[in-house]
Amino acid sequence: MERVKKLRIFANDVLDVNEAQGRDKLLRSKRWGNRNTGENWENNAWPFLGDFQRSVARDIADRKSNIYHKTGAYQCVRGISELSLQWMAPEEQDEFDRKLAEVSRYAEYIDDTMDRAVYATRWDDFGLTIAWQEHESNFAVLPKFITRPELVCDSGQVPPKTGVYVSTDDPNAALQFGWNGSDRGKLLESTTLNDLGKRALASVGRAKLWTDGDAMLRFVLDNLSCPDLVRDTFFDESQTPELAPTLVARNAFEAKPSRWCFVELVKDEFEQIENEVEVARPETLRFSAGEVCVRAGFYFSPANPHSRRYFRTGEQFPVLDSEYGKTIWQSDCEQGGGAT
Repeated sequence: MERVKKLRIFANDVLDVNEAQGRDKLLRSKRWGNRNTGENWENNAWPFLGDFQRSVARDIADRKSNIYHKTGAYQCVRGISELSLQWMAPEEQDEFDRKLAEVSRYAEYIDDTMDRAVYATRWDDFGLTIAWQEHESNFAVLPKFITRPELVCDSGQVPPKTGVYVSTDDPNAALQFGWNGSDRGKLLESTTLNDLGKRALASVGRAKLWTDGDAMLRFVLDNLSCPDLVRDTFFDESQTPELAPTLVARNAFEAKPSRWCFVELVKDEFEQIENEVEVARPETLRFSAGEVCVRAGFYFSPANPHSRRYFRTGEQFPVLDSEYGKTIWQSDCEQGGGAT
């Protein structure tokens, strides 16, 4: 609400300056008439801002009844974009555009959370990671949360309590928000990593997934045979460290039904964010027999103490004849030397 108020106040102040300086006299023309004037903008664009501010006030009031809505930001921005800002000085227009973009970006987070026009949550691991990067500096400490196993439900059901839910059966599923004030608040299917996304996670590691452009580009170049990547509309121009993360992200997710558990905020308890640089540790990759190696190196299986051997990228991990049970291969932290 405060961002919308500031935007309206700024626009109103510039309209006053426009009138005091008589700018509209220079902007009226026989060909375009009143189109580029502040008067035209005030008559036609100003109502968009007014309607948007009223809708935000209504949305906030409805939350007391456990009812949530998408914002009207898209309609507001679209309407304003159709009307000329030539009556503003360049620096005034830049500031107005910045404030409008700030409102739009904030509303986009809300819309992605509240949107129920789709069958799966619009938040995914990539989006949450990027959002955290943008706002991490605002948090010296993090609020503490706990899960409430007695408050669970399945995709397609209205949750027992309004709030954030975590998947109980898929560690890669994105969190989602649900509310019990109306049927629209039911929990959707999860948005989770598909096979390509899981390979990317195994290849670059959690710390570098989506955020390390060089690591993501190496993953792309190592998977040029993947049809999901090469068929991407923007594949050719996305083979750079800056664009490789979004290339993978566009093709790394799928929707699945899930069981959800309520996540509760612990009042007045916080967790300190560690700022120290951690010493890098070798990442342990684990694969079941039959899966394909995504990173060349030495692997061993607990099913056989003499199983250590070198696997190439793309090579399939074999089943071992053992009473140990399911054959699991994991990367050896000591990558040098021969088989033991």
